[in-house]
Amino acid sequence: MHGLVFVTWEKYLTERFGSDLLNEYRHAIGEGIGETPLTSRVYSDELLLAGVGAASRLTRQTPDTLLHEYGRYFMLNGLISRLCAYLLNDIHSARDLLLAMSKAHEQMAYADEQVTPPLFGYAAMPNEPNGLYLTYDSPRKLCPLLIGAIEGSAERYGEQAQVFEQTCMREGAPTCTFAIRFMRPSSPSRQTGALGGGLSQPSQVAWQSERWEAQRRLADAVYAILPDADGVTLSEAQRRLRATFHDLDEAARPFIVLEAINQLRHAGWVASSANEAGDALGSRRYWRAPRADGEKSAF
Repeated sequence: MHGLVFVTWEKYLTERFGSDLLNEYRHAIGEGIGETPLTSRVYSDELLLAGVGAASRLTRQTPDTLLHEYGRYFMLNGLISRLCAYLLNDIHSARDLLLAMSKAHEQMAYADEQVTPPLFGYAAMPNEPNGLYLTYDSPRKLCPLLIGAIEGSAERYGEQAQVFEQTCMREGAPTCTFAIRFMRPSSPSRQTGALGGGLSQPSQVAWQSERWEAQRRLADAVYAILPDADGVTLSEAQRRLRATFHDLDEAARPFIVLEAINQLRHAGWVASSANEAGDALGSRRYWRAPRADGEKSAF
């Protein structure tokens, strides 16, 4: 499971229950100093499930309550908005986000063979343009987390979601199936939107849109200069950018280039050596991940 899940899970625990609880939680699961999760790594599913159990005992909340709250938190927190910007900023409704989720998970698995994504299926809801039938299949059986994520997705785009679980793997069904309806509230509300932050002033929205377009141009340029195998380090990628895109001012700033690489990684388009023994940021290598659809890159 991606390290981003573990990092945001601990952020959720801190913001929901406080730093003292987080320290107790880390002690309970044996997470020592220097062992805090990293977004660049992949961790076992069992580690998350054990963490949910420990958090349940410490907070006296049921595991399903915690998973549901965390699912909503995952879709709304700022770290997701930043690291997953390459995916999120081209999506403008919760329904579209769910439809994009299956392809995104499949592509992420191609970027890292250690990741086993859930399987999603979709069907249109007759006479309901904002409705959707969703099928979820995963050995983790984290359907409460998925329900929370669906509700968080709706809130992200200023919508409301009605989620009805029709069958559940926990009750012996082969898959979980959901009937979902998305609605916009009748009264004006503060919409978070794809760019995050609850912006409401046109000038602010325009500024964020321009900023995202600059980020996308850089990410596309980074993808263009990465090799299909073996990989290059951050400094080598920066040199390739400067040699290929002479007018790309952002290439002069390593942090900005790294941010673009990380956005591509969390979209599943870039693989890295982050999980190899002896990994360090300075020597970490990056390369293009194979495409899940088998086609050549469109970049």
